[in-house]
Amino acid sequence: MKSAKTWLVSCTALALLACHQPGASTAPESDPPAPEPKSQTLQPVAPEPEQAMPAPQAAPASRIEASGSSLRAQGSGLSASGSSLSGKQSDFNIQIDLSADVLFDFDKAELKPEANAELQKAADVIAQKGKGVILITGHTDGKGSDAYNLRLSRARAEAVKNWLIAQGLQQNYQTEGKGAAHPVAPNTHADGSDNPEGRAKNRRVEIVVNKTATLGGQ
Repeated sequence: MKSAKTWLVSCTALALLACHQPGASTAPESDPPAPEPKSQTLQPVAPEPEQAMPAPQAAPASRIEASGSSLRAQGSGLSASGSSLSGKQSDFNIQIDLSADVLFDFDKAELKPEANAELQKAADVIAQKGKGVILITGHTDGKGSDAYNLRLSRARAEAVKNWLIAQGLQQNYQTEGKGAAHPVAPNTHADGSDNPEGRAKNRRVEIVVNKTATLGGQ
């Protein structure tokens, strides 16, 4: 009986020793839960700013420089801005038209002081382009007798020539007077009434500047 108890105590002791031995396995624990993957928050990528296209450079405004002459050539015509001087040109000559009302008082052949500015423009053209005869022709309107108008138109042409010579322009000048024989506008309206605008256009002095040695104006 004693031996049975001893055996039972021994078995119990052995079992306890086995349980407390280092490295002895105990009841297995469940695997720890795998850590949940952290959700990656995608940061919105800011779009790259568009490269600004360089603003187109404005083309430099072309500069138009006046060329020596006081007259402005437009095709075959000549005109002077803010001036009563006008005319036309060809390959051989330049015709300059001057209003007699700007140059002279009514019914007079003496140049007015204000005529200087207009005559200087004509002088500039003569100095630059005149190679041959400079023909100066006076014209009147239809008022008065033919003989009187001829004398007046000749005297006015001579006055313009003398002014040019006084400026030092020594050229081969020819002068003539046409009176009212070559109007550029009607002196009267169709009903026979006076046409002051037309007569004003007819009162003029024409200067033909020959660009060659030959006469080409008439």
